[in-house]
Amino acid sequence: MEETYNSFNYWQNVVNEHKTLKSHMFMQEAPTEKSIYFHTLILGKKNGIDNSWSYFPDIRSLIGYIQYSFLQEAFYKLIYGQEEVISKIPDFTIDEIANEGEKLKKISTKASNNMINNYESIKKLKNVSHYRVEDKLKEFIYEFNKMWLGSDKGFIYMRVFDTPEELGEFVISSALTTNTKEELENILGMTISEWRDVCKFATKDLAKGKILKTVLLKKLKNVY
Repeated sequence: MEETYNSFNYWQNVVNEHKTLKSHMFMQEAPTEKSIYFHTLILGKKNGIDNSWSYFPDIRSLIGYIQYSFLQEAFYKLIYGQEEVISKIPDFTIDEIANEGEKLKKISTKASNNMINNYESIKKLKNVSHYRVEDKLKEFIYEFNKMWLGSDKGFIYMRVFDTPEELGEFVISSALTTNTKEELENILGMTISEWRDVCKFATKDLAKGKILKTVLLKKLKNVY
């Protein structure tokens, strides 16, 4: 399956089938013990905030998604979402997006080069061994966030979680910075204790896995 995740044709077909909810393309089934969890934010001045919570079958599928889908969407929205609401991402490569943005003077040469370098960096992870790939992905994300969180016109952010419990605690801490305990429980549709129980057993109990899936898909749009 790893070879499939490294195939441009595979990702082109998958992305074309999930044009509106690309980050949710692997969430038809409940999470498993191999699943990896992903949170992203994309802000463009006119486009507003795109806030996504998702999970992927394994780390290789997540790396493929970042390389073949997320970076294209994020960079395009960062460039053009300053002036308009973006409803469709064209099938452009990172080079085309970055170079056109620079040509139109919407981004600097430095920003254009950074976009291309980000793509090349994530691309190299396909050759990293199973034992090192998770650490290397987290290193990539750390450097990526430092680069793209500082713009006053827009930003891109991503975070990966190894387990549903780790994700669940992050949801709680993030939500409680701007919401009361009661407001968070209304968002989740359950008590915080019940939420922790759902996250703890999501990969062992199918019913709880489906609840986690529903929360991530539908209830965390305003939890950053």
